[in-house]
Amino acid sequence: MIKLIENENLEVAKAYCTGDPFGCRILAALNAYGIDKPFALFWAQYDESGEITAVVSRLDTAMTICAKGEYDTEEIDCFVQSMVGDMGALRPVRSGEAATGLIMRLAERRINENTSDVEINPEISDLYTVMEECAGTGFEVPPFDAFYGDMIYRKKAKTALSAIVRVNGMPVSCGAMHLSDNTAVLVMCASAPEHRGKGYTRRVVNALLDKTEGRDIYLMCLPCLHDFYEKFGFATVGGFIY
Repeated sequence: MIKLIENENLEVAKAYCTGDPFGCRILAALNAYGIDKPFALFWAQYDESGEITAVVSRLDTAMTICAKGEYDTEEIDCFVQSMVGDMGALRPVRSGEAATGLIMRLAERRINENTSDVEINPEISDLYTVMEECAGTGFEVPPFDAFYGDMIYRKKAKTALSAIVRVNGMPVSCGAMHLSDNTAVLVMCASAPEHRGKGYTRRVVNALLDKTEGRDIYLMCLPCLHDFYEKFGFATVGGFIY
Protein backbone atom coordinates (compact mmCIF):
# COMPACT_ATOMS: atom_id res chain seq x y z
CA MET A 1 0.00 0.00 0.00
CA ILE A 2 1.28 3.47 -0.91
CA LYS A 3 0.26 6.41 1.27
CA LEU A 4 1.08 10.10 1.12
CA ILE A 5 3.54 11.12 3.81
CA GLU A 6 1.85 13.35 6.38
CA ASN A 7 2.81 14.56 9.83
CA GLU A 8 1.89 11.29 11.56
CA ASN A 9 4.28 9.19 9.44
CA LEU A 10 6.88 11.86 8.59
CA GLU A 11 9.57 10.91 11.12
CA VAL A 12 9.32 7.19 10.35
CA ALA A 13 9.72 7.90 6.63
CA LYS A 14 12.70 10.15 7.32
CA ALA A 15 14.33 7.44 9.44
CA TYR A 16 13.84 4.92 6.63
CA CYS A 17 15.68 7.21 4.17
CA THR A 18 18.64 7.82 6.47
CA GLY A 19 22.01 6.49 5.36
CA ASP A 20 20.99 5.76 1.77
CA PRO A 21 22.01 7.72 -1.38
CA PHE A 22 18.48 7.66 -2.84
CA GLY A 23 17.14 8.48 0.60
CA CYS A 24 19.53 11.41 0.87
CA ARG A 25 18.15 12.87 -2.35
CA ILE A 26 14.62 12.47 -1.00
CA LEU A 27 15.49 13.92 2.40
CA ALA A 28 17.24 16.90 0.83
CA ALA A 29 14.02 17.76 -1.01
CA LEU A 30 11.75 16.88 1.91
CA ASN A 31 13.71 19.01 4.36
CA ALA A 32 13.80 21.89 1.88
CA TYR A 33 10.15 21.87 0.80
CA GLY A 34 8.25 20.17 3.60
CA ILE A 35 5.02 18.27 2.89
CA ASP A 36 2.71 21.13 2.01
CA LYS A 37 3.87 22.06 -1.50
CA PRO A 38 1.79 20.81 -4.46
CA PHE A 39 4.88 20.38 -6.64
CA ALA A 40 6.89 18.43 -4.02
CA LEU A 41 5.12 15.23 -2.96
CA PHE A 42 6.31 12.28 -0.89
CA TRP A 43 4.84 8.81 -0.32
CA ALA A 44 5.70 5.67 1.64
CA GLN A 45 4.98 2.10 0.61
CA TYR A 46 3.96 -0.27 3.43
CA ASP A 47 3.88 -4.06 3.67
CA GLU A 48 1.08 -6.03 5.31
CA SER A 49 2.63 -5.62 8.76
CA GLY A 50 2.70 -1.83 8.42
CA GLU A 51 6.46 -1.54 7.90
CA ILE A 52 7.81 0.91 5.32
CA THR A 53 9.36 -0.88 2.36
CA ALA A 54 10.03 2.12 0.09
CA VAL A 55 9.80 5.92 0.04
CA VAL A 56 8.95 7.80 -3.15
CA SER A 57 9.36 11.49 -3.97
CA ARG A 58 8.12 13.61 -6.84
CA LEU A 59 9.53 17.07 -7.49
CA ASP A 60 7.64 18.47 -10.46
CA THR A 61 7.99 15.46 -12.83
CA ALA A 62 11.22 14.02 -11.37
CA MET A 63 10.68 10.96 -9.19
CA THR A 64 13.10 9.15 -6.86
CA ILE A 65 12.64 5.84 -5.06
CA CYS A 66 14.46 4.78 -1.90
CA ALA A 67 14.12 1.03 -1.36
CA LYS A 68 16.67 -0.77 0.80
CA GLY A 69 15.37 -4.32 0.55
CA GLU A 70 12.40 -6.30 -0.67
CA TYR A 71 9.46 -4.18 -1.79
CA ASP A 72 6.41 -4.45 -4.03
CA THR A 73 8.06 -3.54 -7.31
CA GLU A 74 4.90 -4.03 -9.35
CA GLU A 75 2.95 -1.60 -7.19
CA ILE A 76 5.77 0.96 -7.36
CA ASP A 77 6.09 0.64 -11.14
CA CYS A 78 2.37 1.10 -11.65
CA PHE A 79 2.41 4.09 -9.32
CA VAL A 80 5.30 5.75 -11.16
CA GLN A 81 3.61 5.07 -14.51
CA SER A 82 0.44 6.75 -13.26
CA MET A 83 2.41 9.79 -12.07
CA VAL A 84 4.91 10.48 -14.87
CA GLY A 85 4.30 7.84 -17.53
CA ASP A 86 7.34 6.56 -19.37
CA MET A 87 9.59 9.20 -17.82
CA GLY A 88 10.14 6.72 -15.01
CA ALA A 89 11.96 7.27 -11.72
CA LEU A 90 15.49 7.22 -10.38
CA ARG A 91 15.74 4.02 -8.35
CA PRO A 92 18.09 1.19 -7.31
CA VAL A 93 18.78 -1.45 -9.92
CA ARG A 94 16.97 -4.75 -9.35
CA SER A 95 18.29 -8.27 -9.70
CA GLY A 96 18.58 -9.24 -13.35
CA GLU A 97 18.39 -5.66 -14.66
CA ALA A 98 21.09 -3.84 -16.60
CA ALA A 99 21.92 -0.69 -14.65
CA THR A 100 21.86 2.73 -16.27
CA GLY A 101 24.76 3.84 -14.11
CA LEU A 102 26.86 3.26 -11.01
CA ILE A 103 26.39 4.16 -7.37
CA MET A 104 29.78 4.91 -5.83
CA ARG A 105 30.69 5.57 -2.19
CA LEU A 106 33.77 7.34 -0.88
CA ALA A 107 35.76 4.57 0.76
CA GLU A 108 39.15 6.23 1.25
CA ARG A 109 40.07 9.82 0.43
CA ARG A 110 42.97 9.61 -2.04
CA ILE A 111 43.26 13.15 -3.37
CA ASN A 112 43.82 16.21 -1.23
CA GLU A 113 44.96 19.45 -2.79
CA ASN A 114 44.74 23.20 -2.38
CA THR A 115 41.21 24.34 -3.14
CA SER A 116 41.59 27.98 -2.10
CA ASP A 117 40.45 29.14 -5.54
CA VAL A 118 37.14 27.23 -5.26
CA GLU A 119 34.13 29.38 -4.32
CA ILE A 120 31.58 27.66 -2.09
CA ASN A 121 27.86 28.37 -2.52
CA PRO A 122 28.29 30.94 -5.31
CA GLU A 123 25.52 32.87 -7.00
CA ILE A 124 23.06 30.42 -8.51
CA SER A 125 23.24 32.19 -11.87
CA ASP A 126 26.98 31.44 -12.01
CA LEU A 127 26.32 27.73 -11.58
CA TYR A 128 23.82 27.92 -14.40
CA THR A 129 26.33 29.71 -16.65
CA VAL A 130 28.62 26.68 -16.50
CA MET A 131 25.72 24.29 -17.05
CA GLU A 132 24.66 26.21 -20.17
CA GLU A 133 28.18 25.88 -21.53
CA CYS A 134 27.81 22.09 -21.24
CA ALA A 135 24.54 21.87 -23.18
CA GLY A 136 24.73 19.32 -25.97
CA THR A 137 27.65 17.39 -24.46
CA GLY A 138 25.57 14.75 -22.68
CA PHE A 139 24.71 17.09 -19.82
CA GLU A 140 21.02 17.81 -19.32
CA VAL A 141 20.43 21.49 -18.55
CA PRO A 142 17.16 22.24 -16.70
CA PRO A 143 15.13 25.41 -17.35
CA PHE A 144 16.65 28.36 -15.51
CA ASP A 145 13.56 29.30 -13.49
CA ALA A 146 13.09 25.75 -12.20
CA PHE A 147 16.79 25.37 -11.32
CA TYR A 148 16.98 28.78 -9.65
CA GLY A 149 13.85 28.28 -7.58
CA ASP A 150 14.93 24.81 -6.48
CA MET A 151 18.38 25.98 -5.39
CA ILE A 152 16.89 28.89 -3.44
CA TYR A 153 14.82 26.46 -1.36
CA ARG A 154 17.73 24.08 -0.85
CA LYS A 155 20.27 26.77 0.08
CA LYS A 156 17.88 28.26 2.62
CA ALA A 157 17.32 24.84 4.18
CA LYS A 158 21.04 23.96 3.92
CA THR A 159 20.26 20.77 2.02
CA ALA A 160 22.45 21.68 -0.95
CA LEU A 161 26.11 22.61 -1.29
CA SER A 162 27.65 24.01 -4.47
CA ALA A 163 31.01 25.19 -5.73
CA ILE A 164 32.63 26.88 -8.73
CA VAL A 165 36.06 27.71 -10.10
CA ARG A 166 36.54 30.96 -12.02
CA VAL A 167 39.07 31.86 -14.68
CA ASN A 168 39.52 35.59 -15.25
CA GLY A 169 36.36 36.15 -13.25
CA MET A 170 34.21 33.82 -15.34
CA PRO A 171 32.82 30.56 -13.87
CA VAL A 172 34.23 27.58 -15.78
CA SER A 173 33.63 24.55 -13.55
CA CYS A 174 30.97 23.73 -10.98
CA GLY A 175 29.56 21.00 -8.79
CA ALA A 176 26.70 20.46 -6.35
CA MET A 177 25.73 18.06 -3.59
CA HIS A 178 22.47 17.18 -1.87
CA LEU A 179 22.75 16.89 1.91
CA SER A 180 21.00 15.11 4.75
CA ASP A 181 22.16 14.85 8.35
CA ASN A 182 24.71 12.09 7.82
CA THR A 183 24.85 11.60 4.05
CA ALA A 184 25.85 13.63 1.00
CA VAL A 185 25.36 12.82 -2.68
CA LEU A 186 27.27 14.48 -5.49
CA VAL A 187 24.49 15.23 -7.97
CA MET A 188 26.21 17.47 -10.52
CA CYS A 189 29.73 18.15 -11.74
CA ALA A 190 30.50 19.98 -14.96
CA SER A 191 33.20 21.99 -16.69
CA ALA A 192 32.87 24.11 -19.81
CA PRO A 193 34.26 22.10 -22.75
CA GLU A 194 37.16 24.46 -23.48
CA HIS A 195 38.31 24.28 -19.84
CA ARG A 196 38.35 20.51 -19.41
CA GLY A 197 41.52 18.61 -18.67
CA LYS A 198 42.98 21.44 -16.59
CA GLY A 199 42.17 20.12 -13.12
CA TYR A 200 39.27 22.45 -12.38
CA THR A 201 36.73 19.65 -11.95
CA ARG A 202 39.11 17.82 -9.64
CA ARG A 203 39.41 20.91 -7.43
CA VAL A 204 35.64 21.40 -7.34
CA VAL A 205 35.09 17.80 -6.22
CA ASN A 206 37.84 18.10 -3.60
CA ALA A 207 36.35 21.29 -2.19
CA LEU A 208 32.92 19.64 -1.88
CA LEU A 209 34.48 16.63 -0.17
CA ASP A 210 36.27 18.94 2.26
CA LYS A 211 32.98 20.60 3.21
CA THR A 212 31.13 17.29 3.72
CA GLU A 213 33.81 15.46 5.68
CA GLY A 214 32.25 13.27 8.36
CA ARG A 215 29.27 12.27 6.21
CA ASP A 216 28.85 9.14 4.10
CA ILE A 217 29.45 10.48 0.60
CA TYR A 218 27.97 8.95 -2.54
CA LEU A 219 27.61 9.79 -6.19
CA MET A 220 25.73 8.40 -9.16
CA CYS A 221 27.53 8.40 -12.49
CA LEU A 222 27.68 6.78 -15.89
CA PRO A 223 30.09 3.83 -16.18
CA CYS A 224 32.44 5.88 -18.36
CA LEU A 225 33.21 8.12 -15.36
CA HIS A 226 34.11 5.27 -13.02
CA ASP A 227 37.88 5.69 -13.38
CA PHE A 228 37.73 9.44 -12.80
CA TYR A 229 35.91 9.10 -9.49
CA GLU A 230 37.87 6.04 -8.43
CA LYS A 231 40.94 8.27 -8.29
CA PHE A 232 39.31 10.20 -5.45
CA GLY A 233 38.69 6.99 -3.50
CA PHE A 234 35.14 6.23 -4.59
CA ALA A 235 34.23 2.55 -4.97
CA THR A 236 31.21 1.03 -6.75
CA VAL A 237 28.56 -0.21 -4.32
CA GLY A 238 25.56 -0.65 -6.62
CA GLY A 239 23.72 0.56 -9.66
CA PHE A 240 20.78 2.76 -10.53
CA ILE A 241 18.05 2.86 -13.15
CA TYR A 242 16.66 6.01 -14.71
